[in-house]
Amino acid sequence: MKLLFCPVCQDVIKLGKDKKRFCECGESAGHYLEDGINANIYGRAIPIGFQNKSFVDALHYRPEDGWGEKFKAFVIPRECDTIHEPNKLC
Repeated sequence: MKLLFCPVCQDVIKLGKDKKRFCECGESAGHYLEDGINANIYGRAIPIGFQNKSFVDALHYRPEDGWGEKFKAFVIPRECDTIHEPNKLC
């Protein structure tokens, strides 16, 4: 699963397939391409990933109280085959 973090307003947004989604301040945006794996990101967006199996397991083992169940998340590297920045200035 991919999310976007906006360093300006610190909003985190889920990518959608149908249309480009924007953060609260409008400085970051993105959307999945038709294949549901590749994504285009725009503006100041920093992509974040969840390890899907780890996330699903954490949901399954969600405790009644305490800190909650941990799962693996990561900041997607600048060079990534599934993230595209069509408006990126070189």
